[in-house]
Amino acid sequence: MKSLSIITIMSAIIISVGIQSCATSEAVTGNPIDETYVAKIVDGQTTENQVISWFGAPTTTSELGGNVLYIYKYCKTSGSGLYTGYFGQTKSVEKCNELTVTFDKASGTVKAHNYQKTF
Repeated sequence: MKSLSIITIMSAIIISVGIQSCATSEAVTGNPIDETYVAKIVDGQTTENQVISWFGAPTTTSELGGNVLYIYKYCKTSGSGLYTGYFGQTKSVEKCNELTVTFDKASGTVKAHNYQKTF
């Protein structure tokens, strides 16, 4: 009888190892930010219309006082995971390039801008 329970336990272990799986994925959000156009932004001169023609609609906009803020984000998220029958373990990494442009609402020109590149 003891040998039967050992065989049952060993079979269960072999089956559970057999149903393990590994998965990887990559997701992209936003549009690439063309650094050629980032270099053309001149504080006090570049207009809101120029920025929109270069980068399209911003990911996020907000307004504070006499300023308008545009945020452009392009992100890549990659992940991997190990899954066994009942348990899973995942790991993900997100890297984003982000352009922020602050406009003077009255003049419609760029007041300040910042570009951060992580990939």
